[in-house]
Formats: sequence, C-alpha cells, structure tokens
Amino acid sequence: MEFASAVHDLQLFGIIRGMERIATDTYSFADIRNGGFVYVDKTAILKTLADGSLGKQFFVARPRRFGKSLAISTFHCLFEGRRELFKGLAIEPEWDWSKIYPVLKLDMGSCQAASVKDLWRKIDTMLESESRRLKTPLHGEDASARFRFMIEDLAASNPDRKMVLLVDEYDKPLLGHLGREDVNDIRDALKEIYSVIKTCEGYQRFAFITGVSKFSKVSIFSDLNNLNEFSMDARVALLFGYTHEEVKANFPESLAALGEKLGLDAEATFAKLVKWYDGYRFHQDAQPVFNPVSIGKCLSSRQFDPYWFETGTPSFLLRMLERDPVLLDDIEVSQTSFSVYEPDRPALMSLLYQTGYLTIKEARQEGEERVYRLGCPNYEVRKAFNESLSVEFSHLDTFDHASLLNQMLAALRHDDVNDMLDALSCFFANIPANITVKREKYYQALFYAVFVLIGARTSAECWTNRGRVDAVVETPCGIYVFEFKLNGTAAEALAQIKEKGYHEKYLRAGKKVTLAGVAFDADMRNLSDRKIEQLNT
Repeated sequence: MEFASAVHDLQLFGIIRGMERIATDTYSFADIRNGGFVYVDKTAILKTLADGSLGKQFFVARPRRFGKSLAISTFHCLFEGRRELFKGLAIEPEWDWSKIYPVLKLDMGSCQAASVKDLWRKIDTMLESESRRLKTPLHGEDASARFRFMIEDLAASNPDRKMVLLVDEYDKPLLGHLGREDVNDIRDALKEIYSVIKTCEGYQRFAFITGVSKFSKVSIFSDLNNLNEFSMDARVALLFGYTHEEVKANFPESLAALGEKLGLDAEATFAKLVKWYDGYRFHQDAQPVFNPVSIGKCLSSRQFDPYWFETGTPSFLLRMLERDPVLLDDIEVSQTSFSVYEPDRPALMSLLYQTGYLTIKEARQEGEERVYRLGCPNYEVRKAFNESLSVEFSHLDTFDHASLLNQMLAALRHDDVNDMLDALSCFFANIPANITVKREKYYQALFYAVFVLIGARTSAECWTNRGRVDAVVETPCGIYVFEFKLNGTAAEALAQIKEKGYHEKYLRAGKKVTLAGVAFDADMRNLSDRKIEQLNT
C-alpha cells in the first residue's frame, strides 16, 4: 500500500509520467534547445523583424520576466548561423543560413550601479568581456569610443561589412535611480553610450533593443530616429508570452499532472491558470497571453504562487504610489498616456502599464482619439501588488500584517463589520507620524488592498445610475457598501449612500446588504468614526 502511494506521488510530480522539461531559470536559447526543454516556437514572429522587411533597428518594451532575454539569445544564435538549434522550428526552412554575422551583445542588466563612476566601470567590464568573446581588441579613450570602434571592427571583419547589435535591459541601470537626485547623471551616461547606435547605423545589419520602460528617444537614444518602436505593434504582440493555444499544445503532460494534483478536470485546471497568470495584452486587437515564467513555474511545481513577484515591487514605484495612490481597476486613458516620458519626470500610468501592473482590457475610438481601458491582468499581479501596497502604506512588519489579515477574514466570516473595521484600523495605526496623509485616496487604496488580500470580491469606485460609491465588498453571504469621508462624519457618509441609492442595485442579489459610512481623521491618520446599518432584503 505504501509503495502504491509513493508511485502515485511520483506520478503527480512528473518523475514517472514523462513530463515535459520546462526551463524556469535559464534564458539561453542554446541551453533550452540542447537540454531538451520545451521551446514555444516564436521564430515566425522573430523572422518578421530579422529579415529586414520592416527595417533594421528595433525597440520593444515588455514587463520583466517576460522572455526578453530569451528573444535576445535567439536572435544571437540566428545571426551566428547556428542552424542545428533551429531544426523543426518555423524559421529553419525560411532563413538564409549562408549569411553569418558577428554579434555584439550589451547585457545592461549587469550594469546596475550605485553611481555614474560605478556605471562606467561596469560598462567597461562588459565591453572587455565581449572583446574577449569576439576576439576583437579594444581601443579608444573612453567606453563610448571603445563601443564605437568595436562595432566598426566587427563590421569590417564580415564579408557583408555588417554586424548585429543586441541590447538587453537597456534601462536597468536607470530604473533604480528614478526619483533620485542623480537620475539625470545616469541618463546622460547611458545617452552617451546609446548615441553610438545612431552614429554606427551604417555598420549594422540588425539591431534589437529591449527593456521594461519606454523613455524618450531624445532622453536616452539621442535622436535615434530610425529606431522602429514596436512595443504596441500588432505584428509582434504575441512575441512575448504564451497564448492559450501555445500552452495547450506545448505542455499537455504538465497540464494533466497539475489537474490530477488539484483534482480538477482539464477545463477547470486551465481556467485556474487563466485566472492566475493570463490576461496580458500588448495591442487592443491581440489575444491575451500568459506570463511565461509564472506559468512555467506553476506547471513545474504544480503549485499556484505569485512567482512574478518573487523579486517584489520596485521601490521607485512604491514611492510614487505613496505620493499618488491608484487602484488597478477600470482606468481609462488616452493614447498619449502611453507616450514616452523622461526619467526625471516619470509618468505613473505609463510606468504601471510598462511594468506589467496594468494591461489593455479594451479600446474604443472617440473621434480622432483612441481611448483605452486598463486593468490588472490577473490574480497573481493583483494579489502581490496589493500585498506590497498594504505593507508599504501601513508600515507593518510581515508577521503583524499577516495576523491582521487573518483577523479581518475571521470577522467577515462571522459577518461582524465592527470587528472587521477594528482590525482595519490597526493597518492605519502604524502609519508614522512624519507621513501626512491629506487625501482620501490614500485610505481608500489601503482599504482596497487589504480586502483583496483576504480574498473578498472587492470593487472600488463602483458606478451606479446615481453616482459612484467608494467601495463594495462581496462575500458568499453578504454585500457591504462603503462610503468614506476624510475629515467628515460617518453619519454624512451613511446618509450619502442612502440619498444616492448606492445600495439599491444589490438588494436583489439574494444576500444580506450592509451599509457602512466610515470617517477618517487626517490628523489621527486613522478611522475616527463609523455608522453601520444592516438591511433586511
């Protein structure tokens, strides 16, 4: 009996049942192909960029952990003519393998630096490493000159007098300095390096630059006006991330094993994956895609966790959100909101979209203007984002944070709104005295984050036919309608719910409806009063 149980456990974890090999910690195309790992074939899309028909210098921005480094590695192998790695892939019979080019790669992810001096040192180290790999001597008085001469020398060594340039994580050295005094110094140093790409354009057969953020060409790329920006182009919308069809076709054994462990059928298993890791759209007409790293780790471990957030929310983003809180629900923006921005004037909505916290839900045309509705892509992002937000806003340690969440959850299960609000007030009580909170939005954002974390179905700023209610929380047994007042009274908040009829649309839901007016005191930085009324429905 024990042996049979052990065999069953091994089957669940793929040791016996011939599971697909899923690469979750390597971004080398050669290692994936040589190691027998699953490679979701994106080479047909890669060819549309690499064949020269759309230009020769490209930039694509995508959120972190979305396969950008793997795409860079694939281009690298392609232009080096390593045909054996492409056997069976879409591009293999379509590519001219007789053309081989020297490939210079700048891995800017290795150049995160505390200062400009440190940045130049790391760039020099990277160029020295590339010169050894390519067997090309370095010469020139500084890093930008050495970079330029290396491009020229590599092109001269090729029969076509061309070379290939790949830049991975171009913005990584800058992101850690957003909001700091030295951000422009870091920007200017990068501008000096990247300006070489323009001046050496004639030596390049192909150039591909990728990163998270879309900074302005003038700011970073120094008038690199031939750079084709494809971040929101339908032709490459599916280059990064996995479609539903790609997941089902490439990971059938892993999907079956996950379903077996969960005790779910194939449809329910896939629906849970969609809820957790799907939902990213990089063009309004494109299919949604899964985060490739997150779904790979889930299928490998047979466990649902917020893998995308293992490295946490970037500190610069949390600093911006503390100054200007937002809720990741039904945000409408114009096309200009996706425009480039300057490192010393980062735009919050652009950053949230480009870093993957928001994605395109739909778009509509209003005259000559396209309006986008943005929202959180999936449960993984929503849960982890709100955890980061509530910890940052409340200044609680991890243990106290988890304990208070459990108290709130228990109170909701017992339909005790007063106990729930008592626990919620502890989140606000820890806000340091040196933080002055003068906006209702700060409290609302923390309230919303906490309720998302305890698993309640929560909507913020819900529209009714007579106005917009601040928050609605729904549990299996009840619906709670909240209205907040900063430096007002709870009675005023409750009266507004009734006068505007915010609760009326929920009266036929078959659940008990509770109205809650909540007052916040900016000087106390906490809840100051509440009025609660339960309705008989």
